Amino acid sequence: MLAIDHLVIVSKNPEKDAQQFVEQHHAIAIEGGKHEKWGTYNFLAHFQNDSYIEWLGIFDEELARKSNLPLVRNAVDFLDQGRTGLLTFALRTSNLDAQLTYFKENQIPYSGPYPGMRKKIDGSTLSWKMLFPENAENLPFLIEWGATENKPDDAAKINPRNLNEITIPTDPFKYEDVFQLKVRDDTIQLENGRLLFTNEEQFNFNLCE
Repeated sequence: MLAIDHLVIVSKNPEKDAQQFVEQHHAIAIEGGKHEKWGTYNFLAHFQNDSYIEWLGIFDEELARKSNLPLVRNAVDFLDQGRTGLLTFALRTSNLDAQLTYFKENQIPYSGPYPGMRKKIDGSTLSWKMLFPENAENLPFLIEWGATENKPDDAAKINPRNLNEITIPTDPFKYEDVFQLKVRDDTIQLENGRLLFTNEEQFNFNLCE
């Protein structure tokens, strides 16, 4: 089963926006690190149900604009439009190859998989792969992590709450077709939370104890 992995919030100043979240929600956020290849960096708030919020910013605009990664291209476009905030989210899988095979067999347009890597503040390296469905509004991307888990080294930096619900302004049945997920009463139950589908104009999310 797929799981909520993380939200991507595009920011002109990730540290400032993460700190604002910390103050509003009495939460904990940490510096993530740099994606040297893409010209981006992040701050993170981790939650106990193995999910997190990412505030994504750009430290090298030239690199970011040259990137072929859909997430970075979309983040650049978002900022060019004068927008910031919740851009998209990722669903975690432990078998990206199976998802890729399904996309191919069912003629679902996609791009990737793209390898990802960043150095954490402690000097260790995180690696992952991403797969992006194409030509479908408001669909998340898929992510599979490498051997190292994306968690803080200090468990005290994990917020004692769950990022357990994402509200999405789109047709839920796209998710059945693309991700093989079942919709019941405009809701999809995932491994660690749920997706709710509404007529609202933008994404939203909820935290619970």
